[in-house]
Amino acid sequence: MQNIGVTALERIEGLEEDFRNAKSMFMTTYADGEEHTRVMTNFNTDPYSDMWFPTETDTRKVKDIKNNPKIVITFPCDEYGCFYEIEGEAWMEDPAVVNQKWQWWWLSWRPTQRRRFWFPRDREDPRRAIINIRPKSVRKVKKA
Repeated sequence: MQNIGVTALERIEGLEEDFRNAKSMFMTTYADGEEHTRVMTNFNTDPYSDMWFPTETDTRKVKDIKNNPKIVITFPCDEYGCFYEIEGEAWMEDPAVVNQKWQWWWLSWRPTQRRRFWFPRDREDPRRAIINIRPKSVRKVKKA
């Protein structure tokens, strides 16, 4: 792959619009010399400022971040054969802030109660977590 973009948060033409349009993106964490990548829903609008992603506390990504804050966010580029990468540093949000930020769109599902879904916005839930990411570099990459 060929690195087309610039680093150190210099502006890349088209990145902001493609970031806003990307409803899903890949989040890569690192642990024990391995990369772990998963799809995350994008609720953010600015790729050059701190971003956040809701999750649950007992997940591999949370464990990875606690041991190694390096993270890479990857999402599609409007240009054929290209994609963007945002490398940054992640940290877990304070639980009090998590409860303030939690929105009605978080739909809970408990597998033990297969047919029951509900919106737990009015009560604290220790499973809730938010991953914050501070971008350190951005780049546009063209697949070779």
